[in-house]
Amino acid sequence: MNDENVRSLVSRKVEEFRAMGRSSREVLFKELVFCILAANTSAEMSLRMQESIGDGFLYMSRDDLRRSLKENRYRFYNVRSDFIVRSRSIIDDLPWIVSSSDHAGSRDYLVDNVYGIGYKEASHFMRNVGISDFAILDKHIMRWMSQYYPVKKNTSRKNYLYNEGIFKEISAGFGIEPGVLDLFIWYKETGTIIK
Repeated sequence: MNDENVRSLVSRKVEEFRAMGRSSREVLFKELVFCILAANTSAEMSLRMQESIGDGFLYMSRDDLRRSLKENRYRFYNVRSDFIVRSRSIIDDLPWIVSSSDHAGSRDYLVDNVYGIGYKEASHFMRNVGISDFAILDKHIMRWMSQYYPVKKNTSRKNYLYNEGIFKEISAGFGIEPGVLDLFIWYKETGTIIK
């Protein structure tokens, strides 16, 4: 794929994300669930779970959700079913989280109030609802960064924010938002853009 095609692909994806940000609280919650499920697994697997279970994330009991995740061969079916059910309490907050002009505060709120969400997952959600202030510092982005910059392992909030500071400087140098630059790098590293 040539550079123009990649730019077009990234632009379409960014528009999809912005449209997602205008969705109902239920759709926003299912996107949050996608980000919970994607942690320590693949985006493809998380997308498969999202497509298979769909609205079930909104109402299934912990046991039914656990069983469904297991039947769909999701690795962390015990702990993630618990995270998802316990996180339903945030559904009503999602529209104001997404519409707030305090993006860093919204991300911190997610980290502090949603089970199974750390900075990487919260950044993923924010980007997937059209807020491109943050990159998702996953293994692909970190591998790319480590080739050129002195990064630290994302084992703590302090290290994650340190690495994020480096990424923000890089994105500023390119004149592009972090959440958009991460799509270009993800494509370069994986040959695809999922979400």
